[in-house]
Amino acid sequence: MEGKELKRIVISEAQLEENLRMAAYLLEKGCQLTLITEDSKITNSFFADLSAEQQQRCYVICLDSYTESRVSEATDQLIQLMAGLDVFINGLPGTNEAELLRSSPDSFGQEISTDFNKLFLLNREIVRYMVRQKCGNIIFTMLDDILYYADYPASPVKNQGRLSLMKSLAKELTPFNIRVNSLSFGIYDRDFTSAEKKVMQKRLEICALKPPIPKWQDLLPALDALINPSFQYMTGQKYSAGIGSSNS
Repeated sequence: MEGKELKRIVISEAQLEENLRMAAYLLEKGCQLTLITEDSKITNSFFADLSAEQQQRCYVICLDSYTESRVSEATDQLIQLMAGLDVFINGLPGTNEAELLRSSPDSFGQEISTDFNKLFLLNREIVRYMVRQKCGNIIFTMLDDILYYADYPASPVKNQGRLSLMKSLAKELTPFNIRVNSLSFGIYDRDFTSAEKKVMQKRLEICALKPPIPKWQDLLPALDALINPSFQYMTGQKYSAGIGSSNS
C-alpha cells in the first residue's frame, strides 16, 4: 500500500491467529486498526507484543455479547477511537466445519445460525455509519471451500452465507459509494513437516500439480488490492488469494 492513503481499518474475529497476522501485516503498512475480539486475553497478548508506535495505532474492543445494543455501542466506540472508519474486514470465521459436524452434529445448525446473527448485526452497524458518510469499503475474508477436504479450518457453509450477504450488500450500497467484496484465501503452510507437506500437495492436486504451499503472510498482500483498489468500480466481486478456487 505504499504511496496510498493510510486507512482506518476494523478487523473482526481478532481472537484467531490468522486474523491477528492480518492485523500485524496492516500495522506494518502504517494503518490504524481496531480489533474486535471475543477473547480479550488472546488479543491483548498480541497488543502487548507490538512496538510502542504500533500500539498508538491499534485499539482492542472485546465483544463477547452480540446483542443489538452491545454491537451498536462497540461500533460507536471504535469510530470514536479512530475518528472515523474506512475499511471493515470481516475476519476469517475460524470454524472447522468438518470437525464440528463430526463432534457435535446436533449443535451444528445452531453454531451456523449464531455466526450468521453475529455477522449480520456487526455489518448492519458498520453499514449505518458508512451510509451516513457516503463512502466505505467492506471485505469478507474466508478460506477456500476446497480446503475443507484437506482438514484446514474451512467453513464452506458459512462461506456461502458470507458470499450471499456480500452480494446483497454490494447491490444495495452502490449508490452510497460503498464497495463490498470478498477475498478467499487458498492453500497455506500450517507449520507442516516435510512429510506432511508432500501429503498435502498430493491431496490438493485438484488445484494444481504439486501446488506450492506458501506461508500465511505471503498471501496477505492480496488485501492491498481491495483496500486500495486501482480501479474504482470494484464491488460485489469474489477474489481469490491462492491457486485455484472453489467458491462460486
